[in-house]
Amino acid sequence: RRYSRYEEVVSDKDVDVCYIATPSLRHPQDCLLAIKNGKAVLCEKSMAPDHVIAKEVLDAAKDSNLLFVHGVWSRFFPAMKKVRDIIESGEIGTVRSARASFCQNDGAGSCSALLETGIYCAQFLQWALSDPNEVGGDGPVVRGACQTLHESGNDEHVTAIIEFPGNKIGTFECSLAHCSDRSATIYGSAGVIDIPFPFWCPTKVKVTKMTGLGSQQWSDPETHEFSLPSDVVALTTEDGKVPGFNFVNSQGLAYEAREVNRCFREGMIESPSFTTQHCIEILRLISDIGKYAAK
Repeated sequence: RRYSRYEEVVSDKDVDVCYIATPSLRHPQDCLLAIKNGKAVLCEKSMAPDHVIAKEVLDAAKDSNLLFVHGVWSRFFPAMKKVRDIIESGEIGTVRSARASFCQNDGAGSCSALLETGIYCAQFLQWALSDPNEVGGDGPVVRGACQTLHESGNDEHVTAIIEFPGNKIGTFECSLAHCSDRSATIYGSAGVIDIPFPFWCPTKVKVTKMTGLGSQQWSDPETHEFSLPSDVVALTTEDGKVPGFNFVNSQGLAYEAREVNRCFREGMIESPSFTTQHCIEILRLISDIGKYAAK
């Protein structure tokens, strides 16, 4: 079914959920349009430029008793659940810090690196260093940040230091002007968890235990691998070719779609993997990092 206007989509009684994947500056208004017309929403990241506007959208969904999911697809990958399982098992001891790097030489100046790739870093640190089941309490605090601006005025390279509750420290770097290995690591008192490229849509988690004097006795790494959904395939073009997906591990978007479908069918208004509180906290961090770096 095709539509010529967004208003036609949200007024269609056969539509249950709207996936908002319009240009990011339109996300808040398009989300509100769907919510006002009684539709559940899955909104592509970033759902808003800051936590204030995000809260307006999220409050509107809550007041209407409608499901809203911020499409930070990382949260719905089986490998991310495995990361939490390893942390909670105590396999690498007490987790004290984590780092993430998401730098690509693509898009500098067209948008904010913080909102484009930095949000993946921030959500990873939140997943690794916060208790996802904790409600309320003191949240993470930005302790340092610096940035490089593009001539357009948008940040193109940002680094940040964040203190999480429990004396845990997270660091990240994001950029749209140069490359990095785009990996992430979690550091514990008895070992580390490595998530290699692409850490934001992972299929592999490596655990290495470290003991003895100076933590110099390393175990053989234990690697956990997860297959992508086999029932998601690239479309064939009119000339019979199959060019494949534009972005790495795109099949993993099915995890996000399945979670939205599950939440909708069960009458939920948020996903426990990325709650309203998690969402607002991440966008608050992004805002605070931008303000700190601009000092």
